[in-house]
Amino acid sequence: MLMHFVPYLLCMLVLIITVPVLARAESREYAPPPGVLLGIVVDGDSREPLARVKVSASTSGHMQAQVTWTDPAGRYRLPLLPAGTYTLRFEHPDYAPSSRADILLRANRAVRSRVALRPSGTRA
Repeated sequence: MLMHFVPYLLCMLVLIITVPVLARAESREYAPPPGVLLGIVVDGDSREPLARVKVSASTSGHMQAQVTWTDPAGRYRLPLLPAGTYTLRFEHPDYAPSSRADILLRANRAVRSRVALRPSGTRA
């Protein structure tokens, strides 16, 4: 009599194992793809690219600020960001800090910014 239930028990065991795996795969499949914030930072007077500028992206959500630095060509890239509204902050020891607020980043999109920093002690 026990042999009569073996196929049913095996079928139930397979379902118990595969359903959670399929549910996790499905949730990853429908997660919105990340976006990227990128751009260039230049000297406000000479228009030359600025290296080693600290660029941070923050949002009002629970995520910590994402930070990167510009390369020798003044370029920065903050990839893999969830969609949302961001504030970018640009800091360099020899320049006045600058911010850009209300940057709307959509899923699977890139937002480019060009920022000119003024040397410390000068007015915009």
